[in-house]
Amino acid sequence: MAVKGHKQATPTAGSCATPLAVICWADSPQPCTHDEPPLPRLSLLASTSLPRSPRRCVPGHPSKATPEDLFYLLSRSVVHYNQPDVVLECLGSQWELHCPNLTKSGTLSDLYMSTRQQRARSLQDRAGSGKSGKDKSYSRPGSSNSSRDRQNGKKPTGPLVLQLSVKEATVTKEALSFALRTLYNPEACPEHWGEGVLSTAALLGLPHLFQRVFAACEYQLLKTVLYWVFLQFNPAAQILPSHRFIMTFFSSWPRAGVFLEQPVGQRFTILFRALRLHGITQRAHLEEMQQIHVFPQSWLLLIFSKHYYTLHSGGDMQVTDFSQQAVRFGMVIEREPQYCTRSIGLYGFYFLLKAASIGELDSHGFSLQRLKHWDPAMSVRACERHPFSMMTERALSYQINVQAHVHGQWQEFNSGPINQEFGLTKRTCKSQVFKVRGLSLPIFVTFALAFAAV
Repeated sequence: MAVKGHKQATPTAGSCATPLAVICWADSPQPCTHDEPPLPRLSLLASTSLPRSPRRCVPGHPSKATPEDLFYLLSRSVVHYNQPDVVLECLGSQWELHCPNLTKSGTLSDLYMSTRQQRARSLQDRAGSGKSGKDKSYSRPGSSNSSRDRQNGKKPTGPLVLQLSVKEATVTKEALSFALRTLYNPEACPEHWGEGVLSTAALLGLPHLFQRVFAACEYQLLKTVLYWVFLQFNPAAQILPSHRFIMTFFSSWPRAGVFLEQPVGQRFTILFRALRLHGITQRAHLEEMQQIHVFPQSWLLLIFSKHYYTLHSGGDMQVTDFSQQAVRFGMVIEREPQYCTRSIGLYGFYFLLKAASIGELDSHGFSLQRLKHWDPAMSVRACERHPFSMMTERALSYQINVQAHVHGQWQEFNSGPINQEFGLTKRTCKSQVFKVRGLSLPIFVTFALAFAAV
């Protein structure tokens, strides 16, 4: 049964589509069937940062445009110069936003709702007391706002003012301008993919930026960030060191305390917080997290406590936001035959992730299937050492995300969250098939899984 996907615009083939690094798997003559993919290769994107001088935008000279100018020109062209709904005050500047676009940011959406409720309560209090008070409002030339309306207790007609304080030094005005531009054009690409962009993406809650990084699992994303941080301290490195060397680098940090609690490491905290560390569940990987002396003990205690609770409650995960808390697993289809499978495990439940061409050559289907503990697709290591749940049925929320070139443009297709009961019988162990047409190799597939509490 086909599931209708929600097509989402993403960077075109000519744009830089990976913020942290360009990640690709080594070629292999073997079929793409594996339990744990190899470490991805990284090649950093070299470029220069945007100009920092606060000069006005000069027509015909985009290099002289300020961060505010770049945002204003793009956003206005997208919304056809409609009046803003919101003005964000941040980093000493005012950024005019529109509700359909700011809802793509989790932070701005929450800030908008709380500020709107606060203003509504303030208006009610003034109306009840019969007194007029000061109401912070944004005014621009030609606006219908007037001080007389505010004094009479009428509802303000101008945009709502949001104030966002920034404590992270890595969040720059250039990075903020780019992050806000992606709310209007997901294909926007910065001059420099640096920690400022990633920190701003984490601050604003922009999952679409982090989705541009592809990896096999949450643990691979952690390794990618560790490599990237290592390169910030070793910019002259020409060849990436081994993973063991990276482990030694962080494990032997010369100063007392863990890395993220030191002055030189605190600026990277927002990047590590953006990772879904709760999705790292294998024992060997958890031991590495303890050994590298990067994370505070409070972080590790919270992660281990959640794992213990989940394992002893039949897989129930404390999920309040699927888009941010689901555990992700990835696959890449790079060559013929266009068929790829991968077995994964999560809290005692095991699934076979499948991607294959169906019917016509340009049509592909993506699905998952629950595995029994004696299934041939299960590895011997998983059967002998890992926990296995014997629950006959398990409610699962999952989402399938597909990225590939379609007619020369890089596009993204999403199934949206799907809830289904997975059993052990042939009739109940398979998911629906998410079908997409027109894809060209390579095809990047991400499965996001979460067990809701029952």
